[in-house]
Amino acid sequence: MEKITAGTLIRDVVERYPATVGAFARHGLPCTGCHLAAAETVAQGAAAHGIAVGPLLEDLNRVAEGGEAGAGPAAPPRPPGKLEREGIRRVVAVMSGKGGVGKSLVTGLCAVSTRRAGMATGILDGDITGPSIPKMFGLDNGAARQGEVPATSRSGIRIASMNLLLEADDQPVIWRGPMVSGALRQFFTDLDWGRLDYLWVDLPPGTSDAPLTALQSLPLDGVVVVGSPQALASMVVRKAINLVREMGVPILGVVENMSYMELPGGGRAEPFGPSRAYDLVLAAGAPLLAQLPLDPGVAAACDAGVIENYRSASAEELEKNLLKVLGEKE
Repeated sequence: MEKITAGTLIRDVVERYPATVGAFARHGLPCTGCHLAAAETVAQGAAAHGIAVGPLLEDLNRVAEGGEAGAGPAAPPRPPGKLEREGIRRVVAVMSGKGGVGKSLVTGLCAVSTRRAGMATGILDGDITGPSIPKMFGLDNGAARQGEVPATSRSGIRIASMNLLLEADDQPVIWRGPMVSGALRQFFTDLDWGRLDYLWVDLPPGTSDAPLTALQSLPLDGVVVVGSPQALASMVVRKAINLVREMGVPILGVVENMSYMELPGGGRAEPFGPSRAYDLVLAAGAPLLAQLPLDPGVAAACDAGVIENYRSASAEELEKNLLKVLGEKE
């Protein structure tokens, strides 16, 4: 066996010894599979994440020789007082802190990914005052009435949203924060979700009220963070990352939306500036799941309510990396 050293590329380590992915993650370097980390050495990755390289190398070489890794750093304790819900295997929130970066789109694509993988899937549209999930899935406000939510999409995704309870889809919900937070809790506890493998929770922007309720009350297995290249957006997203960390909820991955756009004659443009995905990956200590482009095709699919039919290379990358992070695919 060739000894793993500080100068060995992370990509080479995990390709030769796939079991080392777990050792990296236990030491706080979970982004071994993303292309941003692929060209880094073990020493560079450890330095970027503030990890002691000595113990990491000991564990990596132990695993490469067929042994077991050490425990690594202890995971932060989960806050008490979580709501209990039988029948839902895993609950994952999608949040950003920043509005307009595409949280609902990413929530929809994540839900479509787990459904395509054969798992029973639901979406809780936690953006009570600005819901957009039903439109993306072709469900109008007549698809459900109170007592009949969640509604079911074409592919079988169960969806609960305030817009499914309104008489008109442009009717405003004029509620203060406590009512919004209460509605989020009720959607989770009072509805008949049935048996689900995954419930995806689409959170509104900000770091108070509904997002805080979700982090404090829902039994979250993790959070997917959504950002965009714009410096202002990244600054606000880092606030959300810090909130999630303070609440002791694991960050499963980062998605950079509106990262670039494909030009008709070939090549790419970056209308919101160069990518800041690496900064968010470092802040979150989580892998980059995908960089999604500005794509007229996905906008058309959302407007037509057929997001479940949308296919693209970037969406497939998100699906592959997401299922890997969730442990649903090797």
